[in-house]
Amino acid sequence: MTTTFHRHWRDVPDSVWRWPNFSPAEIACRGTGKLLINEPALDRLQALRDRLGKPLIVRSAYRSPEHNRAVGGATRSKHLDGAAFDIAMANHDPVAFEAAAREVGFLGFGFYPRSGFIHVDLGPARQWGERFPVRATAFAAETPPAREALADQPHDEGWRGGWRGDAGRSRGRGRAERPG
Repeated sequence: MTTTFHRHWRDVPDSVWRWPNFSPAEIACRGTGKLLINEPALDRLQALRDRLGKPLIVRSAYRSPEHNRAVGGATRSKHLDGAAFDIAMANHDPVAFEAAAREVGFLGFGFYPRSGFIHVDLGPARQWGERFPVRATAFAAETPPAREALADQPHDEGWRGGWRGDAGRSRGRGRAERPG
C-alpha cells in the first residue's frame, strides 16, 4: 500500500495530487488538517466518482488519531489509514451508490440513514447499520431551482389559491408564498 503523510493538506505538491475530482482539503483530517494520502483508496474513490458520473460529497476521509478519538471513532478505524470515506447521500440513490462502490472494490460498508451518509472502506468485507429506506421515486436528473420553476408561470395571475406571481416574491426560500 502506497501512503504519504503530510503535516497539513496545504503542503501537498500539485505534482503529487492526481485525483481530479477531489482536493487535498476534502480528504484531509477535519480536525487537524493533516493528510495521509492512501493511493489505492483514492484510486477507488476516483473510480467510484467516475462510475457514478456525479459529485461525491466527502464528509469524512482521513482522520488523525487525536481527531478520531475526539469524534469517538473506532480505535481501529480505516479512517486512520486513509482507507475510508463517509459519503453524503444527498445527491445519490443509496442502492445504486452501494452497487457502484462494490464494483470498484470497496469492501466495508456502514449505513447511516439518519445522518445521511454511507461509510465505505477497503476492508475487510463487512457491513453494519440500518439500510436506507427505499425511495418512492428515483432522483430527478436535476431539480430546477424554484426561481426557474416559478418563472414559468404568468406574472399577472396573483393569488388564486396559491401565489403564481413573479419569482422575486418567493423571497429566496425555494417555495412560493402568499405576498404581503
